[in-house]
Amino acid sequence: MPNKLVQAAAEGLPKITRRLFVGGAAAASLPVAAAAKAVMPQEPMTVDAFLKIATPAELVLYHSNALMDAMAAMHPEQEGWKVHVDHDYHFVLISGQLPTGGTGKAVRS
Repeated sequence: MPNKLVQAAAEGLPKITRRLFVGGAAAASLPVAAAAKAVMPQEPMTVDAFLKIATPAELVLYHSNALMDAMAAMHPEQEGWKVHVDHDYHFVLISGQLPTGGTGKAVRS
Protein backbone atom coordinates (compact mmCIF):
# COMPACT_ATOMS: atom_id res chain seq x y z
CA MET A 1 0.00 0.00 0.00
CA PRO A 2 1.47 3.35 -0.96
CA ASN A 3 2.32 5.73 1.86
CA LYS A 4 0.87 9.03 0.69
CA LEU A 5 -0.78 11.85 2.58
CA VAL A 6 -4.51 12.31 2.05
CA GLN A 7 -5.57 15.83 2.99
CA ALA A 8 -9.24 15.55 2.10
CA ALA A 9 -10.25 15.14 5.75
CA ALA A 10 -8.35 18.26 6.84
CA GLU A 11 -9.46 20.65 4.10
CA GLY A 12 -10.55 23.99 5.43
CA LEU A 13 -9.17 23.40 8.91
CA PRO A 14 -6.50 25.74 10.30
CA LYS A 15 -2.98 24.39 10.52
CA ILE A 16 -2.18 23.55 14.13
CA THR A 17 1.10 22.44 15.61
CA ARG A 18 1.97 21.17 19.05
CA ARG A 19 3.63 24.49 19.86
CA LEU A 20 0.54 26.50 18.89
CA PHE A 21 -1.74 24.17 20.85
CA VAL A 22 0.37 24.23 24.05
CA GLY A 23 0.79 28.00 23.81
CA GLY A 24 -2.96 28.47 23.39
CA ALA A 25 -3.76 26.15 26.30
CA ALA A 26 -1.31 28.00 28.54
CA ALA A 27 -2.77 31.37 27.56
CA ALA A 28 -6.32 30.10 28.17
CA SER A 29 -5.44 28.88 31.66
CA LEU A 30 -4.14 32.25 32.89
CA PRO A 31 -7.58 33.83 33.52
CA VAL A 32 -8.71 30.69 35.36
CA ALA A 33 -5.65 30.76 37.61
CA ALA A 34 -6.16 34.47 38.32
CA ALA A 35 -9.81 33.90 39.20
CA ALA A 36 -8.94 31.00 41.50
CA LYS A 37 -6.38 33.14 43.31
CA ALA A 38 -8.92 35.93 43.75
CA VAL A 39 -11.39 33.52 45.40
CA MET A 40 -8.86 32.06 47.86
CA PRO A 41 -9.04 33.58 51.36
CA GLN A 42 -6.08 35.55 52.63
CA GLU A 43 -5.58 33.33 55.69
CA PRO A 44 -6.11 29.58 55.82
CA MET A 45 -9.26 28.41 57.59
CA THR A 46 -8.83 26.95 61.06
CA VAL A 47 -10.18 23.51 61.89
CA ASP A 48 -12.73 25.00 64.31
CA ALA A 49 -14.03 27.36 61.62
CA PHE A 50 -14.29 24.49 59.15
CA LEU A 51 -16.18 22.31 61.63
CA LYS A 52 -18.72 25.10 62.21
CA ILE A 53 -19.60 25.49 58.53
CA ALA A 54 -19.04 21.94 57.24
CA THR A 55 -21.88 19.88 55.81
CA PRO A 56 -22.69 16.52 57.43
CA ALA A 57 -20.95 14.68 54.56
CA GLU A 58 -17.83 16.81 55.02
CA LEU A 59 -17.88 16.11 58.76
CA VAL A 60 -18.06 12.35 58.14
CA LEU A 61 -15.11 12.52 55.75
CA TYR A 62 -13.09 14.74 58.12
CA HIS A 63 -13.62 12.50 61.14
CA SER A 64 -13.09 9.25 59.25
CA ASN A 65 -9.79 10.59 57.88
CA ALA A 66 -8.80 11.62 61.41
CA LEU A 67 -9.59 8.12 62.67
CA MET A 68 -7.57 6.62 59.80
CA ASP A 69 -4.60 8.82 60.79
CA ALA A 70 -4.92 7.66 64.41
CA MET A 71 -5.00 4.00 63.33
CA ALA A 72 -1.91 4.56 61.16
CA ALA A 73 -0.12 6.11 64.15
CA MET A 74 -1.11 3.18 66.39
CA HIS A 75 -0.02 0.58 63.82
CA PRO A 76 3.00 1.97 61.95
CA GLU A 77 3.91 -1.50 60.63
CA GLN A 78 0.70 -1.51 58.57
CA GLU A 79 0.81 0.34 55.26
CA GLY A 80 -1.80 1.58 52.86
CA TRP A 81 -4.61 2.72 55.13
CA LYS A 82 -7.87 3.47 53.32
CA VAL A 83 -11.21 5.06 54.18
CA HIS A 84 -14.46 4.06 52.49
CA VAL A 85 -17.66 5.96 53.27
CA ASP A 86 -20.83 4.29 52.00
CA HIS A 87 -23.88 6.51 52.25
CA ASP A 88 -26.20 3.91 50.68
CA TYR A 89 -25.62 1.29 53.38
CA HIS A 90 -24.66 3.78 56.12
CA PHE A 91 -21.19 2.65 57.15
CA VAL A 92 -17.59 3.83 57.24
CA LEU A 93 -14.79 1.32 56.67
CA ILE A 94 -11.21 2.04 57.70
CA SER A 95 -8.70 -0.64 56.84
CA GLY A 96 -5.04 -1.23 56.33
CA GLN A 97 -3.70 -3.05 53.31
CA LEU A 98 -3.22 -6.77 53.89
CA PRO A 99 0.39 -7.90 53.42
CA THR A 100 1.15 -10.27 50.55
CA GLY A 101 3.36 -13.33 50.93
CA GLY A 102 4.97 -13.10 47.51
CA THR A 103 2.22 -15.07 45.79
CA GLY A 104 0.05 -12.03 45.15
CA LYS A 105 -2.67 -13.41 47.42
CA ALA A 106 -3.52 -11.72 50.68
CA VAL A 107 -2.08 -13.37 53.78
CA ARG A 108 -4.41 -13.52 56.76
CA SER A 109 -3.15 -14.47 60.18
